[in-house]
Amino acid sequence: MESEIAIIDLDSVMFTIAHPNKVLDEDGIPVKKDGKFVYIEKTIDEMYTCADQIMSSILKLSKAKGYIAYVKGKGNFRYSTNSDYKANRPKESPHWWKSVKQYLITNWFAVEVNDIEVDDAVNITRLNVSNSFICAIDKDLLLLEGKHYNWRKNEWIEVSKEEAYTKFWSDMIIGQSGDNVKGIPGKGPVAAAEIMADSKCPPARIIKNYIQHFGEYEGIKQFYKNYISLKILESYEGFVIPEISKVNSAEELF
Repeated sequence: MESEIAIIDLDSVMFTIAHPNKVLDEDGIPVKKDGKFVYIEKTIDEMYTCADQIMSSILKLSKAKGYIAYVKGKGNFRYSTNSDYKANRPKESPHWWKSVKQYLITNWFAVEVNDIEVDDAVNITRLNVSNSFICAIDKDLLLLEGKHYNWRKNEWIEVSKEEAYTKFWSDMIIGQSGDNVKGIPGKGPVAAAEIMADSKCPPARIIKNYIQHFGEYEGIKQFYKNYISLKILESYEGFVIPEISKVNSAEELF
């Protein structure tokens, strides 16, 4: 049976919606300066039009019959454990964020996620909604087992339980620069592959490596901090899976 319910990560969709337009000359050819394309910021109405185009394209090309779309809200419990988590990212949301988010909530039934990350909401939903697939371009979501649709590449990817397991524990060793999570200093992909290949119980082997590098107290502390930072939740108290939006009900708006 084909997967029919799209679980959509809207955070990366929003940045694509707001990506500036290329400046065109009178013949419609993109203008370049010093060998680089010249861009102009979209108006808010152009962003709304782009939102409709991208959402319609995602649902059409993935052949989804229904969907649940999540967008980032306020708060993240991970900050209380790791104050450096995502500290390498801008503190303030872009000026267009609030308007585009509200447009997606109003017109595409997007659901705002508070206290946890969109990745968590996607995973919890995946585990509770049968016949569903993940719709995202965020590499973090490739930590999750299941069927994935990359809307930017129009490409399907299947992630096995073993692949998801290996990817998570490898990141615990190497770290994840995009989220400002540092692993075990001096341990890269080669060391991670060796640990994963040689160990019957990778978590035990990995925490042993943390202790060897940091010492017992600090090693366990760093292991815990990174685990909380990197582990995508499978449940969260108070989180309610929203109603599935029918594709036709969204398309009828336009």
